[in-house]
Amino acid sequence: MKKIMTLALGMAVAVTASAQDWQDARFFTENNYLGTARTLGMGNAVTAIGGDPGSLVLNPAGSAVAGYSQFVISPGFTFSLAGSTGVVAPGSSVPVGLGDAVTTPYGRFGLPNLGMIFSFDTGRRTGWKRTVFGLMMSGTNNYTGRIKASGINEDTSYAAALASSAEGYTETVLGTEDWWYSGSDLSRMPKWVDMVAYRSGMFNGVPGMNNIYQAVTELRDASGDFWLAAPVVQRYGQQTSGSKNDIVFNFAANYEDRFYIGANLGFVNLNYAMAEYFQELPENEGDFPEIVYTDGSRGRFSSLQMKHNYSLRGTGVYAKLGVLWRPAGGLRLAAAVQSPTLTRFVARQAYSGEVILTGKSLVPSTSPEDSWGYSMLQPMRVNAGLAYSFGSLAVLSADYELVNYGSIRYSGEDGSTPTYLTYANQDIEDALGFAHQIRVGGEIKPTPELSLRVGYNWITYGQKNWLEDDWSLTPLTLKEKFSLAKTNVSFGAGYSFGSFYLDAAVRLRFMPKEYIVPYYYYDYSDFTDKYIDPDILTPEIEVKSTLTDVVLTAGWRF
Repeated sequence: MKKIMTLALGMAVAVTASAQDWQDARFFTENNYLGTARTLGMGNAVTAIGGDPGSLVLNPAGSAVAGYSQFVISPGFTFSLAGSTGVVAPGSSVPVGLGDAVTTPYGRFGLPNLGMIFSFDTGRRTGWKRTVFGLMMSGTNNYTGRIKASGINEDTSYAAALASSAEGYTETVLGTEDWWYSGSDLSRMPKWVDMVAYRSGMFNGVPGMNNIYQAVTELRDASGDFWLAAPVVQRYGQQTSGSKNDIVFNFAANYEDRFYIGANLGFVNLNYAMAEYFQELPENEGDFPEIVYTDGSRGRFSSLQMKHNYSLRGTGVYAKLGVLWRPAGGLRLAAAVQSPTLTRFVARQAYSGEVILTGKSLVPSTSPEDSWGYSMLQPMRVNAGLAYSFGSLAVLSADYELVNYGSIRYSGEDGSTPTYLTYANQDIEDALGFAHQIRVGGEIKPTPELSLRVGYNWITYGQKNWLEDDWSLTPLTLKEKFSLAKTNVSFGAGYSFGSFYLDAAVRLRFMPKEYIVPYYYYDYSDFTDKYIDPDILTPEIEVKSTLTDVVLTAGWRF
């Protein structure tokens, strides 16, 4: 099914550093600018306006437009409202599990903007009239989100999918192998999630069948085939948090109050955390037969839960140059170019599993925390903008931003590129291309003290091809590209009290549909040929979400 998947790293499929793929690359390099309440209220269409500290990240030259120094602080709040439902399976009229319609709210506070600008008048009436130095922290993305899904599955189970993934490995390996085994023997390298599942009792070996496993939710018939014993209630949850912020050291200069030039040395700081869980329990516990263990003990399936925690920390550096020109009257033209960003990441993850049986106690299992590092060269960005001011009454502006996500490249910590990252880089080149961001905004001043603002953004995803299972590429249609685009609408207002001012803004982000497949079943012939079985239908969750950003800015001009 040709659908873009979310960043859910997949408890059943992504277990090691090989989780780095083209979707991660696209997700963590995207910018959704926040800034001050003024710039947010105008849709961040401020490349050619300048004067506000929130414009520094977009155009370094903008800090030289105002003839005064400034201090700003901008606390914010992001509210996520996500609605999920199951996708109807092919050939069926109902979803395969997780089909309930669930709406999940979630909110977090943050600080999307903080900084100072120092303006120095040169005392000249002509030539270079002013120089500016600034230090600014500004938000460039926010990862607030929470998803919940639930439903009854009469066909498949999460535990059985894990049992299929573990096929081929011995019980000794699954039960006692060192978590940190680093040799080359593939038969000793099961996924950590499979090891946790086995050690917590989600599946067990089958007597007389070497390296074949039966889940606690399954029955086996006389021919050796496995079946779901009875319908199960399934619940999935995912919560994300964190943000991406740019800290910029800015220098800018004003020439004749007509031409402005600026430069930023920028540092990216990214913090992302994701926690997900999958729960499974009988719709009717009495429908599940007792499980007879090899030691003679018995237990009836009551519930199971797998938890997965993942975090990512990244730091990067880039340079940015910008110009702004006032050729005549109220017209302003501007452009800015940002260099590629060299970013270093450290990722961490861990799993924990627990099974509850009526009549028998099992010991929960928790993996150690795995961690690994890698580097990413993020793409350069180009901004262009124009604005027109109608004296002190109003201003209209428009921006265009271009970025080539197909130029993203992974590398290892030591600068080399391991094989799995080479494959990931090829997928990036095949799947991703140019993305476009159009921002428009306006501000009107009914009185000298009061400002009213509005903004709109249209942001394309930048995917050009679907990567098919047979390694072929299928170009996205124009309709599919439009379906992946995001739209933002913002509103704001501000009031000046002499040297002080207060601004407020609200932005609504309408996200494209996202899809999550929590688990797959696997086919196995050998350890180098273990692949997803497309013939077994598993749950797929469709998520529609809207994010609301609220930012308040307090500023002081001096």
